[in-house]
Amino acid sequence: MNPIQILVVEDEVIVAQDIAGRLKKLGYVVTATVYSGEEAIKKAIENPPDLVLMDIVLKGDMDGVTAAEKIRTNRNVPTIFLTAYADDQTLQRAKLTDPFGYIIKPFQQNDLRVAIEIALHRHEIETKMRESLKAAEAVRESVEEKSHRQNQYISMAAHELRNPLNAILISAELLDRTRSSDESQVRTLRLVHSATQKMNQLIDDMLFMGRAEAGQLKCNPLPINLVEFCQDLLDQLQLGNEAKHKLTLIPSDVTSAMLDQQLLHGIISNLIVNAIKYSPNGGQVTLELECRLAGEGDKEAIFCLSPQCLFPNSQFTNISSTLLIMRIRDEGIGIPETEVGKIFEMFYRCKNTGKIKGNGLGLTIVKKAVELQGGAIACESKIGVGTTFTVALPYVALSCSTQR
Repeated sequence: MNPIQILVVEDEVIVAQDIAGRLKKLGYVVTATVYSGEEAIKKAIENPPDLVLMDIVLKGDMDGVTAAEKIRTNRNVPTIFLTAYADDQTLQRAKLTDPFGYIIKPFQQNDLRVAIEIALHRHEIETKMRESLKAAEAVRESVEEKSHRQNQYISMAAHELRNPLNAILISAELLDRTRSSDESQVRTLRLVHSATQKMNQLIDDMLFMGRAEAGQLKCNPLPINLVEFCQDLLDQLQLGNEAKHKLTLIPSDVTSAMLDQQLLHGIISNLIVNAIKYSPNGGQVTLELECRLAGEGDKEAIFCLSPQCLFPNSQFTNISSTLLIMRIRDEGIGIPETEVGKIFEMFYRCKNTGKIKGNGLGLTIVKKAVELQGGAIACESKIGVGTTFTVALPYVALSCSTQR
């Protein structure tokens, strides 16, 4: 192990020689003994020591505090101040240089050794911490850059897929209009049409997630008639569902609100589609709307701390305004209790879904859409009985939270 190298800065020659002699007896190497701040800076830059012993009060234009600050700026070298006397203002300045110790003159040899060893140990720990933080920051930046590139690739791929898919869809619709009598051809065209629509939906979902991860999604609240909006959406989903499930809206006392229609559509449509998908044919799916003051009623359904609390949002604990409560109930297969906390993860699908098709993006999109509006979501589910998702959003708010 190489001996510790120390630079001594002391303008009293006899004192400087005494300090240098003590350091040598303790086994340290004195790289130089200088008498001014300017010399100290020059020596520290030319031949950086492991530590500087710096007298605070030096003769000349530069005192030890200024010299220590300049050395610290140019070289990562710890400083111990030597002082017999200094006014309060000078001591306050000395503190700003973050010194690694003080030694009051006159001092004992053992005091000198202890101060040096503690300063070197502290400097070693701080250096390691800085290196670790730097390495962690580099890893974080690398991960963010990789994630950004992946989102760009996904968006590019989705956009590139859109054109050929639209061409296929239009071609299928044109062929369907010929009203061929060949049932197998008609069935094939319907399959092409259905598959193309599903792929278009997947592309929409991928683009949504890409924009969300890139921080490009914003909440744009506009006046909306909630009852009409929800009923129209249910009618569209009912039409595509071919009457296999009964979709019901319970509007309660809700009328209108300031909400982002695109985000609201993403929340309701994905939750309703999931309810249909995981429910038996003929099952009941209900969308219930309710207007409520924050903090009233079954508060635990929104802010529960149980394992089934999927996305509590602490913002609501301080909101005194009105909330829009939406409950989507189904009579489906239910969510296993052990998997409730994972269902918002991208591409995650519960083990009991079996052969039911899905891409695992729906609830992730719901979560993002709820987040963008400063909302909260919770879930109650029982295997074989059904699931209820409860969403709470600020109601008739003038603006929405865009924090992510």
